[in-house]
Amino acid sequence: MWVQVFLYAGRNGLLTEELSMRFAYLSGYEKNFSESTYRALAMVCDAFPSDDTVEGICKYIMKGNPRCPEYFRWYSQAVDRGLRLTRLFEYYVETMDTSYQRELPRSLLMYFTYNNDSLGDARRAYIYACVIANKERVPQTYETYYDHMKSFARQKLAEGRMDEDYAVCYQEFFSNPQSKEDAARTTACLFTRRLYCDDPKIRYVVVRHSQMKEEAVYPCVQGVAYPKVYTEDAAILFQDEKQRRYVQTVDYNMKKLMEDHPAGEQVVRLGTADPGVLLNYCETNPIDGDNLSVFQQLVRLDAFTDQYKKSIRSKILEYYALHEKGEDLERHLDQLDYREYARVDKKTVLSILISSVRISQAYEVIKTFGTEGVQPSDLLKVVSRMIALEEGEEDKELTGLAQEVYQSGVYDELVLRRLTQCRKQGVDQAVALWKSQKGFGMDTYDVEEQVLQLLMLTGDYRKEGEAVFADYIRHFGKEEVIGAFLTHTAYGIFVKEYAMSPFIRTLLLRAYREEWPVDKICRMTLLKALSREKNPDDQTVKMEEQLLGECVARNMAFSFFRKLPVKILEPCQLDDKTFVECHADPGARVTLHYALDTGLGLEKEYRVEPMRNVYEGIFVKTFTLFYGESLHYYFQIEEKGKTRRTSERVISMNKVDSTAGSKYQMLNQILCARKLEKDSEVITKLRQYLRQERYVKEMFVMNVEE
Repeated sequence: MWVQVFLYAGRNGLLTEELSMRFAYLSGYEKNFSESTYRALAMVCDAFPSDDTVEGICKYIMKGNPRCPEYFRWYSQAVDRGLRLTRLFEYYVETMDTSYQRELPRSLLMYFTYNNDSLGDARRAYIYACVIANKERVPQTYETYYDHMKSFARQKLAEGRMDEDYAVCYQEFFSNPQSKEDAARTTACLFTRRLYCDDPKIRYVVVRHSQMKEEAVYPCVQGVAYPKVYTEDAAILFQDEKQRRYVQTVDYNMKKLMEDHPAGEQVVRLGTADPGVLLNYCETNPIDGDNLSVFQQLVRLDAFTDQYKKSIRSKILEYYALHEKGEDLERHLDQLDYREYARVDKKTVLSILISSVRISQAYEVIKTFGTEGVQPSDLLKVVSRMIALEEGEEDKELTGLAQEVYQSGVYDELVLRRLTQCRKQGVDQAVALWKSQKGFGMDTYDVEEQVLQLLMLTGDYRKEGEAVFADYIRHFGKEEVIGAFLTHTAYGIFVKEYAMSPFIRTLLLRAYREEWPVDKICRMTLLKALSREKNPDDQTVKMEEQLLGECVARNMAFSFFRKLPVKILEPCQLDDKTFVECHADPGARVTLHYALDTGLGLEKEYRVEPMRNVYEGIFVKTFTLFYGESLHYYFQIEEKGKTRRTSERVISMNKVDSTAGSKYQMLNQILCARKLEKDSEVITKLRQYLRQERYVKEMFVMNVEE
């Protein structure tokens, strides 16, 4: 009832100071809080703002909901008046507007110096933020609170608490960390932003950095979120409770909570491994000798995309390439994953490794990624060094690289020596290797033997082979190799019809005279060479006679026999023979088609006869032609399933040896004289022929054994 009376008095201007004090006193005995009583008390305080009335209203509102923000004006007056009320300062702080920082009452700050556990964390953070903001004006308060604030900041930072007030505390105590422990704490709050949007459907804020594999999702409570944004180009997305995302249709504002730049650099220097902090640092700082390890650390983290790590590796390699001779980069090189960097720029990696004498690593890079784009000079340095360091079993890959660098035209003695040991190479490579070793003045014995063996194996008769052969003999090569290659060369001359050099002719003569254990082809080739001499001496004739006898004993006859002296041919009954010779594959079938023209004008009648393979594809047929006769012939050759026919050739007998005395030569002399109409000579030669025929019959009688 008395409340209604008081309100009536107030509305009608009948309120007095005494009545006001009386009402304030009586309201203190009311057990429950009511809005009507509060309005009456508020009216009293507004009309007569005395200590008693303010104290009365404060006591009264503390009975209801003391943390209602509209009561702050009464708590504020009570504090300003220095009233002593239980939990007054707590309610003061809990109801005040914390959207901005201010200078707090001195009595309040003194109170919380000893009662700092009576507030919630958010309000404590606000008080500390205000103290920090005014530390220049009231340094004594700052010093009093210093230990409490720092301990509080460390604890809440570890818990991950964040808003504007917490950020002020973190900025104050952890913006310049001096240890790894402090750096780890600071990392947790760096680059945090306060984002506000007034769209009620938004539940999450999503931050996507193009450099990182994973996106980050932060809760949005009552339109406020605290995302971490490390780069200016980070994408901000919004997500509702149905997982739908929005980009341009949601308005928002965002601000930094801390000054990130100096703290971020200090954290990096202390060795943080936080991907976001490293990302910001590497995006905002150029590479140099002091921070090179930071960039190297970034590319080792899985948080980043392969493409971004590739771009950073490229920057690192560019720096190495520009400063490899000007700075001590050895400690940084130890941290390089050469394989990963080689995927970015193999050429630069190899250049860096070679210049820093890390040849083994360079070799591994080359083995893994190949030699494409590698300078021959760089490849030579690697190969040559690895050959020098090689121990134990031969590295086949190293041999292959040695061949490659040699083929590029850049090589040294180590490469040449290594290639000499390589047996898997062709004739061209072996011959080139021999020439290169000669150019370096090296011992070429091994490669000479290798070349000769390859030439024999492949049936190659190139001109360089003879030069190699000559060097091999000068170097006192093995007798069996010399004999084998001489046989190989003789075969080429005799069967393949290659030209014979004076050097080979000399060797064949030496082999004959010293009775080298060579194949018969060498003696046959020597005989063919001797047959070309127009005026052979007695010693040569003797050799020809012996060599011809060996051929006849083997039932071998060749067309070059016609060039031998008649006195050698007569004992073997070859002086009256004409030779038809065909060279073909040893496995071929050769058929001779021939017709004999006696000069009487008769039509030619061709005959067919298979030819005998006398030696390695040399097919020979002998004929006896008399003076004036001509032999028309051609060959039909069947080899490898194909048949071919040669052009027709003609051999005519139109030469007569007037000094020879064999029956065959005498008949030719008679026919020649008859054709020239030398009748007297015909009669003389005919008498001589008949006389010789009679002598033979009378002097050489065959006795038949009984």
